[in-house]
This record gives sequence, structure tokens and C-alpha cells, in this order.
Amino acid sequence: MYEDYFGLDRPPFKITPDTSLFYEGGKRGDILGALVYAIRRGEGIVKVVGEVGSGKTMLCRMLQLKLPDTVEIVYIANPSVSPEDILFVIAHELSLQISRDASKHEVMHILQDYLLKRHMENRQVVLFIEEAQGMPIETLEEVRLLSNLETDQNKLLQIILFGQPELDDNLAQQSIRQLRERITHNFRLEPLSRDEIYNYLNFRMREVGYTGPELINRALARKVEQYSEGLLRRINIIADKILLSAYAEGTHNLNAKHVNAAVEDSEFNPRGTRLSGTIWWFALILVLALLFALYQTQPRWFSAQAWNNGAEPQIAAINDKPITDIESNALETRSQVQSEVIARVSDNDPEKSALSDAPAEDAMLPVASAETQSGGGAGQSQSGLIDKQPAGAEPPASTEIRQSEPASQQTEMTSSQTQSAQESIEQSTRGTLMQEAAPAAQKTALSAPAGPQRASEAPVLQSVPGVASASAGERLKSSELTDNYELWLNAKLEESREWLSNLDSRKVSIQVMMRKKSAARELVYYLLNEWPLELSKTHLYEVNLQNRSIYRVFYNEYDTLAQGRQQLEKLPETVKNNSPYLHSVYRMQKALL
Repeated sequence: MYEDYFGLDRPPFKITPDTSLFYEGGKRGDILGALVYAIRRGEGIVKVVGEVGSGKTMLCRMLQLKLPDTVEIVYIANPSVSPEDILFVIAHELSLQISRDASKHEVMHILQDYLLKRHMENRQVVLFIEEAQGMPIETLEEVRLLSNLETDQNKLLQIILFGQPELDDNLAQQSIRQLRERITHNFRLEPLSRDEIYNYLNFRMREVGYTGPELINRALARKVEQYSEGLLRRINIIADKILLSAYAEGTHNLNAKHVNAAVEDSEFNPRGTRLSGTIWWFALILVLALLFALYQTQPRWFSAQAWNNGAEPQIAAINDKPITDIESNALETRSQVQSEVIARVSDNDPEKSALSDAPAEDAMLPVASAETQSGGGAGQSQSGLIDKQPAGAEPPASTEIRQSEPASQQTEMTSSQTQSAQESIEQSTRGTLMQEAAPAAQKTALSAPAGPQRASEAPVLQSVPGVASASAGERLKSSELTDNYELWLNAKLEESREWLSNLDSRKVSIQVMMRKKSAARELVYYLLNEWPLELSKTHLYEVNLQNRSIYRVFYNEYDTLAQGRQQLEKLPETVKNNSPYLHSVYRMQKALL
């Protein structure tokens, strides 16, 4: 649209990988030369990592152009291939004739013969894998086995992995360390700097025929760098919209307002917005910290106000005194009042006079029992006294207070002085006793035997609809599922086996995830409670992989690969996080049945 207005032969900032506009800045040219050198030297496995939109596809296309005709390239753009099918995909790309029922061993043998033949002809075969971070770990392990094909001096197959930074995370796993150790070169595509963006924009403008004065200055490049983060795809999108905005305004003077208009029309979040959001979060945290500090100093502030208003100085002193001092004073007061109570009880009842001679630690303590707090236990609420005994010991007969004794036989404290003393005891020790009672209650709860769960505490497993036993064809009882998760698991395995055995071998399915057998309980819980797909179309198989027992989970069946790919794109993000991929039913039947 704006090409004629600016005197351009073609659009300069299309996001498709136009090799005629390859920019060698930002170390792109150096990496390209190093890749050509590594392939000619037969270096084995090479890895190229870069962020989304950093130019990996462009580099891959340029590498294909730079290699001589003696190099044969196998290009895999879709990495969602099962480990059973990867050899067949490579053989298909090499146009090798392989029967449909051939085993992996036979395909490997055919590949080896083909590679040896090419080596004798002084030719090389290179495997390019794009978006390698999406390739399953098991498939990557199969690719590593291909690197074992070699002669005494040369590798028969070289492998170039192009991927996002997640590829490094996948290769960091312990199970794939053998592949990681065989990577001889690691290249990383870094974002362009401010000066490189300036040179890149003007380079592209000149390459498509622009001959006028410089349209993009360094100030404009600085603005583009702020929002694009140096990623080529974002730079192209912003630059294209800058020219469109200037064309709509009828001007050749590009400035910041055109950049702002381009950014507002883009869907990606600019770095400036993220920085401002970070500042707002920091300000919010600072305000919350100030409010918390004010809340902590509130008691002191009220004490100062009370002092200024003429309140007793002792109030402020108590507020400032450490809690341990207050507790010790309360304990002393409690001890004194207890002595008075014991003396009065001894005067009224000679049988209890022995208490006055007991050690301090064995003295009677007031206890606010559960019945007293709830209003029950009239006898206990009046006296509130029990002996402090070891757990499980029988109290002495002379000091035991029996609820069943008549009121006339029990010692009653009727004087107002005794009642006030008792109230003082309860007030001074209430906080301490509640603190002592809390750990005891927790200990009792922990030591209590596990009984049947209440209805509100029942596991979510029990409320899942549609949980069926494939062997009996009836719904499993919730109690059976809760007591033994293996019952459902075994039924699902049998149902899946029957499903696969009756399936047309020409169809395809989707492997949606894999889990270790040791995590079977968690897998059952996940499938019954959080699985976003239809459970009736989800199938489960147990296999042995590298001397480990695992469960493979498949979803549904499809008549063609095209239908399978469409469904693969429609899967929820939580399922896509497991790197699902299409699987041939024919291969599944041979491997699982």
C-alpha cells in the first residue's frame, strides 16, 4: 500500500523469512558461518536457541542456501512426532521405500544402508529439526540413537536442533543427558541492540529500493528498541505500521507519534508498559508496608494519648512492659490467691488440710474446662479446682471432687472474699491456660485414630460423575474408589485395551501425556477431578520405557492425520503443556497389544 509512496520495490518488513533481506548484524552472519563450518566438518549434533521471533527460521533457510549440493537436507518442521514414527518420517523425507508393517529395526537398517551409500558417494545427510522444544523427550532420545550411525572417522547423519529456550530446559533433564553430552556446538540468537536496530531498519529500506534521505534516525530506533525488546519479528511489525501510519498522514517525517500508533495497534505487551506496571506494584507494596508499621505502633500511640489526657501512668507502663513480665506477675498473684483459697478450704474442711503442706508445683490449679465454658457442669463451674496430676494417674481420694456427691457434703465457698479471690484466679490465668490447652488439643487431635470422614470432608474422587468400570460396565461405588484407586485404574486399563484391539489400524490417536507408575494415585485423581477432556474418550496404557514402568494416556481416534492435527490445535492449554502429539493406531497396536 505504501510502497509507491516511499519509492519501494516491495514491502521491506514482512515477517516471512525472505532470505534476500537477511541481516548479518547481531552476530547472525557469524553464527551462519559457524554452522556451515560445523556441517562441513561433520560435527554431529548442533543446537541453535533463540527467543520467539529472534530469526531462527530465517537462519535455517539461509543455512540451506549456503550448503553445497553435496549436502542432502532432511527438514522436519512439525516436531510432534512419536518415538515410534520418527524413523518412518525421516525415511519418508528421504523417499525410501518402506513397507507399512516394517519394524523399527528394519527401518533403522534401511536408513543405515542409505547413509553408508551416500557417504561412499562423498555426500552428507543433515537433519534439520525446527521448534525442537516441542519434540517429546522420547523422540529426542530416538534422534540421539541416529547419531550413533557412523564410520570409524565420520558421522553418517548430522543433526541441527533449532528451538526456543525451553529446549535447554528439556535437555537439562537427567533422562536425556546422553543427548546433551553429544551436542558439540551451542549457538544463541541474542536480541538486537539499539545501534543494530538502527542499521537493520535502514538496511532493509535500502534493499527494497529506497533511495531518498534517511527516514529512520537513531532516536526512532531507540523508541522501536524500547517496545520490541530487540526481537526481529516485533521490529518488523512495528516498522511496517510506522510506514503505514506516516503514509496515512501524508508525511515522510517519521517520529515518536508514529511509533506510538504502531505499538498501540500491536498485540504484544511493550517493555515500557511492564516497567510502569512494576513501578505501580512496588508503590503498592511500599504503602502496605507503611500501613503495617502504623498498625504495629498503634498500642504505643494510644498509650501516649492516654497519658496526655491525664490517665494513670501505670497504664502506659503496663503497655510497655514485656509480656513475659506481665505473665510472671500474674503467676505470682495467682500463687498468692491460691494459698489463701487453700487456707480457707482447710479451715472449713479438716480433711483437706494436707494441701497446705504440699509443694508449690503440686498445688491445685483452676481449670476452665470445656463444660464450664459452655455452661455445663455446675459443680465444676462453682469450684473450678482440680489436682494437677500426671496423665492417667488417679487423684487422691481426699482431694477428689466428685460431681455425684450431694451439695450438702461438698465444701462450699460462700464468702464474698473467697469468690473474689476465685474470680481473680480465673482472670489472671485464663490466657495462660488457653495457651496450654491449645497444644494439648492439637496433640489429642493428632493422636486420635482416624475415623470415617464427614460428608463435607469426603474426597473429590467420590463426587465425580460417570466413573465406570469397564469390566463390569457399571458405575463404581464411591466407597470402592476411595478405598482402592487401583480398582478404577485396572478397569480403565482393561477398557482401553479392548478399545485399541477393536480400532481400525488406519486411524490415528493423540498421546496427551505420560506419567510414572509410582504416581498412579495422583494420575487417577487428576483424571477424575481435573481432566478437561472427555473421560470416556481418554484411554490408558502401561508400558516399559528404558526399564521404567510408565502410563501413556491417549485421547480419541481420528480417521486422518488432518483431523488429528485440527484436534491437536484445539486442545486446552493445560493439555498442551504436556507436549501432546499424534500417534499411529497401527504402531500403537503393535507396541501395546
